[in-house]
Amino acid sequence: MKSYDGCWTCRLRKKRCDESRPVCRNCSTLQITCNFEDEKPPWMDNGLGQKEKSEEVKREVKNAAARRRGVMSFDVLESIQIDPALDPSIHVNFSNSPRRTSINDHAASWNKLDRCSPSNSPVRQIEQSELDRRFIMFYLDHFFPFLFPFYKPLLLEGGRTWIMELLVSDQVMWHTTLSLSTYFVSVTLDGAVSGHHVCKSLAWDKLLKQLGVTFTVLQRNLQDIYSVDTQDVLVNTARIMGSIIQLQRFEISVGNFQNCQKHLSAANSLFKKVFSIVDKTAEGSELPEFSRVLDLMGRPLWIITSFQRGAWSSDQAAFRFYSALLIVDDTIAGICMGEAPELLQYHTRLLTSDGGKPPLSLESFVGCENWVILQMGEIATLSAWKQSLKKAGKLDMMELVARASAIQRTLLENLARLDAAVDTSRPNWLGIFGVYNDQLPPMPGGCAVFVTRVWAHAALLYLAVSVSGWQPASAGIRENVTRILALLERMPAPELLRTVVWPYCIVGCLCEPAEEFRLRAMAETLIPHRLFGPARKALEIMENVWKRREELTIETDFAACVRSLGYVSLLV
Repeated sequence: MKSYDGCWTCRLRKKRCDESRPVCRNCSTLQITCNFEDEKPPWMDNGLGQKEKSEEVKREVKNAAARRRGVMSFDVLESIQIDPALDPSIHVNFSNSPRRTSINDHAASWNKLDRCSPSNSPVRQIEQSELDRRFIMFYLDHFFPFLFPFYKPLLLEGGRTWIMELLVSDQVMWHTTLSLSTYFVSVTLDGAVSGHHVCKSLAWDKLLKQLGVTFTVLQRNLQDIYSVDTQDVLVNTARIMGSIIQLQRFEISVGNFQNCQKHLSAANSLFKKVFSIVDKTAEGSELPEFSRVLDLMGRPLWIITSFQRGAWSSDQAAFRFYSALLIVDDTIAGICMGEAPELLQYHTRLLTSDGGKPPLSLESFVGCENWVILQMGEIATLSAWKQSLKKAGKLDMMELVARASAIQRTLLENLARLDAAVDTSRPNWLGIFGVYNDQLPPMPGGCAVFVTRVWAHAALLYLAVSVSGWQPASAGIRENVTRILALLERMPAPELLRTVVWPYCIVGCLCEPAEEFRLRAMAETLIPHRLFGPARKALEIMENVWKRREELTIETDFAACVRSLGYVSLLV
């Protein structure tokens, strides 16, 4: 039945609208533009304009359905295996989805279209190059700061110039970045340019083509990963790892979670490969392991003695950045799958130090301090250990409680330290160059402290469930649910929710029915929805748990909640 009081999109589609604002449930579910203007839009004319708009909405519904199923070009990667004679431990498998079309088929189709198209004239090629550069700058100026608001490396470290250096020297990074930027532009056009379906279609076509090129080049690079030169092998392996993580972040951004485990497995294998290469060259080295990796990748661009640090080369900076993302992604994936993180053995090496700063300070990359991620990895390991011994009938409850108590003590002590700390931060002598974007609003103690608190309380929730089972009404769980909700509702900007997606999801799964509307409201304020895929997926998981409240038992765990959708979503 059509709606006479709902959004114009539902009226056009002759569907009943629930009149939720700013986006009704129909449009939110289908991930299409919800037109809620007070005045009747000009295209609603019972004539040609309405007919054209109807066709545009049909295309949007179809494209959104393809994105939700992950069938665009995400499933065209074939299984790629690194030569087992060189390293039998690495098997890089990107897709276990039903393979509809091979990458060669797609490449042949694109090549044929390019040869037949008049757009391959010299003038058109120049115009296309200029357009590509504009898309790249759009990514650097807007989308990268949007995705990674905490990443503001100092000018003396080289800033973010490594991104451009890597883009112009690595084809996979170039085309993956064009894919990201094209998607961002298409979403912007959807929200700001009503009726310009031609521009949107061109942007989407460009996106699909860039993804096709990305897969082709990535496949070739994987086949050519080995060389007689150690530095070449190291750099090439690290670049491919970064490309895969970049590709995964893109897929998550557009709401496709079907390939998370495949991409993560590939990136983890390449990460381990980097360290195995370095281990073979470590004889007589006095450098810590991570420093040896960076040292073998090249020399810093400059070194300032008084600063006690140099400017990272593009490959060094890129490996630090993508390693930080991978450690976080792998930890969250372990939690979501009910397993210990695959890279747990690297946590101590990368996130702790005997004195001074650790090799990686995660708050500089994702806004969450190292100690939280370290303890989350320990909880995931403890949970997997518990389930294994419980299944075998050998669980020692005293040992379980003792290990859990040590983790809880660490979390509470660090939370107390944050609460007691006074914000003494002050700009350095190059502070004017330290502000690359305005994505982070000012707040007492800084946004990283706020985000760290949210993650730490979520870790306490996760620990309680892992040890005592699914008991949402227990005092410990209620205390942390209340604290997290209070923190989330004090966010200085709603968009910060994208930096705390996993905590948002676990608190939502454990909340009481009377609190559901508060969590739903947080996701609904994130407009446009298509730019907040992980937060929307977290809400979908919560709502599925809310529907099944009566079925949940004390044996339920958070991994089961995530898997209730039929696959594992990477909530980062």
